[in-house]
Amino acid sequence: MAFALVAVALALLAVTIWLFLDRRPPQAPPGPPGPPPEGMEVFGDFPGGPPQEPFHDDAAEHHPPLKPEWKMIYGSILAILMTLCAVAAVYLFRKPKPAPVPLLIPEPEPEPPAHVPEEAPVAIHFKSEHKTVSIRLDDIRYIESMSEYVKIYLDSQPDPLVVLYSLKRLVEELPADKFMRIHRSYIIALDRIREASASSVVLETPATTLPVGESYRPAFRKFLAEK
Repeated sequence: MAFALVAVALALLAVTIWLFLDRRPPQAPPGPPGPPPEGMEVFGDFPGGPPQEPFHDDAAEHHPPLKPEWKMIYGSILAILMTLCAVAAVYLFRKPKPAPVPLLIPEPEPEPPAHVPEEAPVAIHFKSEHKTVSIRLDDIRYIESMSEYVKIYLDSQPDPLVVLYSLKRLVEELPADKFMRIHRSYIIALDRIREASASSVVLETPATTLPVGESYRPAFRKFLAEK
């Protein structure tokens, strides 16, 4: 683009120079004949030969010279155009080139940490008589509901532990693969089952028979079928 503007400016300069050059004036026609020089023959009234045709400058007739005021107008317009082209060419030559855009390589996203399964709880904690009691899950045989309290039957002691707790809350806190609610009043440890039927279950050491509620039988049957 800049080189094209330079070429246009040079062309305008050439036209301006050509415009202000004086054109060759037309040659004047020959004057009246004078006395014939010595030794020249005279033909009638025309010494030196017959009369020549008057001189005509066809270029001057078709392209008459411009008046000075028109030369100034055209020259000013051409000079302005030439100046504009030169300035634009200089600007394009000196215009800084944009810096190359660096190639941005996205950083690899960090891999999410491997899921570490939570360790199954080994004990459950209760508040009993203004103190916290921890009971190991493998020590529980079954749990019986008594309104707002529950009785927890353990292998480690003959008498059950009575705590202020709800059976529903215990179902949510105990691991489902180790305990199951079989009645609205009972939760049993699955590894303590010795015998089972659709309506009852017998726990070992010591042998204890507990009923299976109707609403809990489908889940209990499924457990027995997958066992």
